[in-house]
Amino acid sequence: MVKQEQDNLEQANLKRALSTAYYAMFHGLCRNCADSFVGTKEAGRSQRAWEHAYRALNHGHVKDRCNKPEFRSSFPEGIQEFARKFIELQEKRHDADYNPSCTLTNNDVLNDIDNAEIAIRKLEVAANKDKRAFAVWTAFDKRKN
Repeated sequence: MVKQEQDNLEQANLKRALSTAYYAMFHGLCRNCADSFVGTKEAGRSQRAWEHAYRALNHGHVKDRCNKPEFRSSFPEGIQEFARKFIELQEKRHDADYNPSCTLTNNDVLNDIDNAEIAIRKLEVAANKDKRAFAVWTAFDKRKN
């Protein structure tokens, strides 16, 4: 019985770590949107407006937008890599959270954490014009007419 409890605790910890890696990416994207729309602290931004922009993203909407075929031709490789890892981690997080038979390995989760960190850095060092375009892409839909 003790072995089963240890395995359950280890899986819970791995699932939490995977979820945290995904949310680090999500919050990196939220920060990018808020900074792009409202400005950084150095720019004398309105904190209230910044927080509103930060909270405007929807997880599913971001995934849908990053899965659109035209996304790949619209953004440089670093932002595309961020989007691919974002989608991958979102799907893994959903599986870990909602599939009771999902089993994770320590090595896989550590690899996902490393890849999330790399993807976040790639977004952070992207050209400002590309980060702004990505913020608009992920936050807004284009009207049909």
